[in-house]
Amino acid sequence: MMAIKSGHTQVERSRFGAMEAPLERGAVSPGTYCTRTYEECHRKPCRLQSPNYPGMYPRNVTCYWSLRQKDIPTCKHAMISVRQEHSHKMQIKRSISMASLNKTGRAVRAWRDCTGERDRLIFYDGASTDDPVLVEYCGGDWLPRVTSRGPEMLVAFHSSPFSAPLRPPAPAAPLRGFELDVDVVFADSDSLDYAREARRCEFHVKASSSEEETNTTIAGSGRGRRGRLRAPAHTLPPNTTCTWTFHGRPGDLVWIYFSSFTQYSLVEPRRVESAEREEGAGPGAVRARPGRARPAAGACAVELRIWDGGGADEAGARALGRYCDSAPALCARAALANATRAPRPCAPPDGYVSAAPLLSLAATSRPGTATHPLEFALHYEFVDARLEGAPLPDDGRRPRALPVECARWLTTPGAFASPRNALWFGRGGARRLRCVYRLEAAGARVALDLASATFGKEPRCSTRPDPLTGRLVCAPDPLDARPEDADVIDEGLVDFDGDDDSPLRVPHLRIYESPWPGYRVPVACICDNSSAPLRLESGGGALELELTARSLAAPEDHRHLQFRGTWARVPAPAPPPGCAARRRLPPPGARLHLVYPYSGNRMSECGETPFLLEARGNRSVFLRIWGEEMPLGGGAGEPPPCATSNRVLVYEAQTARLLRVVCPGGARAVQLFSGEWWGRGARPGALLVVWAAREAGAARLAWMEVWRAGPAPRPLAPGEAWPNASAACAQPCAALGACMAAALWCDGEPDCPGGGDEAGACGPGARLLAALAAPAAAGAAAAAALGAAALALLGAALLRRRRRAGADKQLLGALAAGRRLTEELLFDASRASSAASS
Repeated sequence: MMAIKSGHTQVERSRFGAMEAPLERGAVSPGTYCTRTYEECHRKPCRLQSPNYPGMYPRNVTCYWSLRQKDIPTCKHAMISVRQEHSHKMQIKRSISMASLNKTGRAVRAWRDCTGERDRLIFYDGASTDDPVLVEYCGGDWLPRVTSRGPEMLVAFHSSPFSAPLRPPAPAAPLRGFELDVDVVFADSDSLDYAREARRCEFHVKASSSEEETNTTIAGSGRGRRGRLRAPAHTLPPNTTCTWTFHGRPGDLVWIYFSSFTQYSLVEPRRVESAEREEGAGPGAVRARPGRARPAAGACAVELRIWDGGGADEAGARALGRYCDSAPALCARAALANATRAPRPCAPPDGYVSAAPLLSLAATSRPGTATHPLEFALHYEFVDARLEGAPLPDDGRRPRALPVECARWLTTPGAFASPRNALWFGRGGARRLRCVYRLEAAGARVALDLASATFGKEPRCSTRPDPLTGRLVCAPDPLDARPEDADVIDEGLVDFDGDDDSPLRVPHLRIYESPWPGYRVPVACICDNSSAPLRLESGGGALELELTARSLAAPEDHRHLQFRGTWARVPAPAPPPGCAARRRLPPPGARLHLVYPYSGNRMSECGETPFLLEARGNRSVFLRIWGEEMPLGGGAGEPPPCATSNRVLVYEAQTARLLRVVCPGGARAVQLFSGEWWGRGARPGALLVVWAAREAGAARLAWMEVWRAGPAPRPLAPGEAWPNASAACAQPCAALGACMAAALWCDGEPDCPGGGDEAGACGPGARLLAALAAPAAAGAAAAAALGAAALALLGAALLRRRRRAGADKQLLGALAAGRRLTEELLFDASRASSAASS
């Protein structure tokens, strides 16, 4: 008696549940045997049980179980899910013809196995039998999860009139029949986890504006500028195609990558991937695997297609890839990212980038996802590819932008900002960045207001005034061995930032004044996040901003390395022809007297606009500045050895490298040549000189173009005398061992150090003409000049043949020295001097 009562208690517990936690078995529909209705299964555990469970269910019976969720929280979407993981609760009888077959492994029988008189379960994606069928199940060791798209599901059970009883497993189990667990799944109502329409699986992801970007987009929310989405959380019926269309704003690109992709069959043996991959030649293309035969049409259980554009039926759409039962390009390392770990970026070829603001993705499941699950995790981002202004032509003098599209030319005043293209930064896979912005106002000056600038999450640099020049400079922290620096050293990018004296390894922004394209002088350098706002005003008509990062950090992007500001046109301080034209001094030379305050001094009134001293052809620039040279690279706390805050700054014209800092005043002169005088570089000789005045004072300088009388037999060290000196010069400057222009010879001012050009060779007549200022003296000077010109022409005719052989030797020597051939080298030095003076 006790044994009977114990068995009865076990049956009741299996059917109704425990006393403290009863099961919800639904409400029986009137006039039916086993049709039941289930509601609000989120409050209590609902179970779908076969008739007479846990006993054997009868033959030839049909039951309908209607599942419905009425109470749905605000901003949520409900989906019904049915499953059973335990094999002892999935005892479905087999047909007589299948009764003798032994089961092997954990099997699922569905669809094609449900032929003839088989007991079966049919799951409908809705409340009626007219809704799509999610799966037709007829036995197995477990029931995979089946989830409806909406808050209703209909489950139909049909038992065959000819089914065979179940063979009891060992040890014998008392259960006969099945029990299914019911869950209610809630998703955000605005999420991309479910399709909005019953028979159309379409998803649209629209970008917000980059100005509204908060970068706190919740994964899977489908809003903002970037996020993550997954395969639909509900079951897809057979032959369903789901499409995801990413709609960017004008100027956007769409960047996607997969961190996981899984598809497999539950009713067939594990298939070997066909690996059919048809991928386009776009930015996200990966080379297809060769040597594989293409399967017949319709053979793909799961097909994935990606388009640059609106899809297969849209005009202009370009296929980026097609994958038949195989995974697309994966970036599995993205799943390792967390608050402390930033894996290598997932840029192409690990991802896909569109060429327009539209990208489409389509996944087709032919058997349905109940028996052939499809799961993936996709990351998307709308990349703001807009650029300021127009492309800046490459003049071959400034360092090239990287990427080349980041060289911009702005001629319309207003607001501007650094690029916002995430693919150009570390998070997009880039390793280095150099952007050049040229702000140009023809006939006016440029006023720049830099509102903000950031240089990474943890800048390793500080911005401070240079006590030597008075300008803002970048002072990097002491170098420490960081992994991101190692690759830069290995690649030997010694002068990536264009300053071969002290290349900065930290991100920084240099601001240059550039009155002439290709020539510029540094005005400021910023490298920390506390230097802005900053206001600068050019003396000439253009400023250039150069943002440089030699080594980009993987987790950082345009939010961490950026600048923004506004600029305006300001009337020029000087009347036409303007400061740029006025301070481009023509050869052969000049003497300058600069004062501050300017007080009408036309040569000084352009402020700190640089002077361009440029020689012709293969000639060099020789410059003298009266004052004391100040040592470069002094300590930050050391006071400069100068009684005034005024400075004369000399830069190399080609590289904007600071050569000399002179404290103006005194009788001594600082002398220097342009670099090619010593055989460095093949470009024409040029120097840039800046009069940086801070207080009342004056400065004197003089320059002239000089050249060698002939080629050197070997490279010379700085300061070493030229072997043939000035012996073959028509107008020699013996103190320099160089030739000088005839226009500066005997002009009344000593241009050659020591005054050799004003010595006895000038004669009393030349000195008298230089001293006379009356109109009569001017007529005499004109007559003397005509006579001198006639004598010069006669002498040139007599000596033409004699000098021809010497000129040939000079030409061969120039070729040996590596100098560029110009028209000047085709003649001898004396004739070149005569031509220059004329």
